[in-house]
Amino acid sequence: KGLPLPAKWSSIGQCWRYERMTRGRRREHYQWNMDIVGVAGMEAEAELLAAICTFFRNVGLSKEQVGIRVSSRKVLQTVLERCGIPPESFAPVCVVVDKLDKISKEKVAEELAALHVVPEATEDI
Repeated sequence: KGLPLPAKWSSIGQCWRYERMTRGRRREHYQWNMDIVGVAGMEAEAELLAAICTFFRNVGLSKEQVGIRVSSRKVLQTVLERCGIPPESFAPVCVVVDKLDKISKEKVAEELAALHVVPEATEDI
C-alpha cells in the first residue's frame, strides 16, 4: 500500500556542517525541514512559504525584520510566464534577474526593456 498523496511532514533536527566554522555560522545548528510530496504545481512551494511567514509572525517578527529569498527556477519560470515572458526569453531574462541585488533598479529596467519586457512586467518581476 502506498503513501496517500500529497504527503506533508516537517522536523526540526540537529545538524552539522562539514566545513570550517566562520563568524555566525557554526558547524552544529538546528534546521527546520518541511516537505510536501505529490503536488505537481507550485502550490506546495506557496504553502511552505505561507507556513514560514506564519511562523515568523507567530514569534513576533515583522516583515521589516525578516527577509525571505526564493531561489527556484520553477517559481521564477511561473512568475515570468504570468508576466507574459515567452519561453525563449527565459534564459536572458534570468541573467538580468540575477543582477537585482547588484545593480540599480533603473539599470535592471533598462536591461529588461532591451529584451522587450514591458514596463508592467518589469515592475512585477
